[in-house]
Amino acid sequence: MSARWLNRLQILLTLFLVLACLGALGMLLYTVLIAFVGTSNGIGVPLRVFDVPVEGMAAPEAAIVGATADVTVAHQGPAPLVGLLYLLLWVPGVATTLLALFTVVRSLSRATSGDRALFSAVTAAHLRRLGWILIVGSLATGVLGMVAEPILASMLLDRSNSFYPPSGEVVAGVVTGVAVLAVSEIVRRGVVLLEEVEATI
Repeated sequence: MSARWLNRLQILLTLFLVLACLGALGMLLYTVLIAFVGTSNGIGVPLRVFDVPVEGMAAPEAAIVGATADVTVAHQGPAPLVGLLYLLLWVPGVATTLLALFTVVRSLSRATSGDRALFSAVTAAHLRRLGWILIVGSLATGVLGMVAEPILASMLLDRSNSFYPPSGEVVAGVVTGVAVLAVSEIVRRGVVLLEEVEATI
């Protein structure tokens, strides 16, 4: 990949990082409104509802065995505990995304100086850091979500479950983190072999 395309990719990811930071600030304001102002203006907490009634929706030859819906529940009046639990629900995932984007942008800023800078021990270290960010951040998102979402559902819904499984994004984040760690190890070993070859010349 030429330096020109790397520069364009870095600019694009930097723009995404700035937009993600602005989105995180918006989410924080959203949470503050839930906690201290109230939700009469339509602001609510997104939750999952299982076993949604689906009578009459299936064709005569088919049967719906289960349905899940995403709902947004607005708590009337200020609700600091709801705001705190909602904060635990979204902050780990957003923080993971921001740290991952920042790490990638930082790696690309070094890589634009040449191919050797791209294929180096520093790049391997950045990839290893990115992998652990994705793994730890995704696990934290899943664990805190499984704690906060049932409590929120019990507070805001008449019918709730005691267990809410992690979303597919959490599993995808862990798998991606493991893959990035594998790539970082490949790059690290490649750099070691390259240095050994150069030392013999």
